[in-house]
Amino acid sequence: MDVVKQLEKQIINLLQIGWRSRIIKIGFDDTLKELKANKKGFLILAKDISKRTKRNILFKYNGDYFELFSKKDLGDFLGKNEIGIIFVPENKFGKKLKEIIKKYLEIN
Repeated sequence: MDVVKQLEKQIINLLQIGWRSRIIKIGFDDTLKELKANKKGFLILAKDISKRTKRNILFKYNGDYFELFSKKDLGDFLGKNEIGIIFVPENKFGKKLKEIIKKYLEIN
């Protein structure tokens, strides 16, 4: 198994763990709530998110964000229909996920 696939699998596993343990928030509204509560973290945006949604969320947020997977893929990973935005808090879990995502994007 090549490194890219391995990193992709790690990202997916961490997202699933984060979702099941209620660490991460999904969707525009929940992400906005986290940002309004001044929570520190980063965003994962689907590659195919609409320009308008992307502009609206980035207008309210100025931090790290990564564009990964499609809305359908993100939704499939977490057992939902489609997911465009995921908020990941800046804690141990978030730092680990961010590290893996950065490696994945460097290689890919």
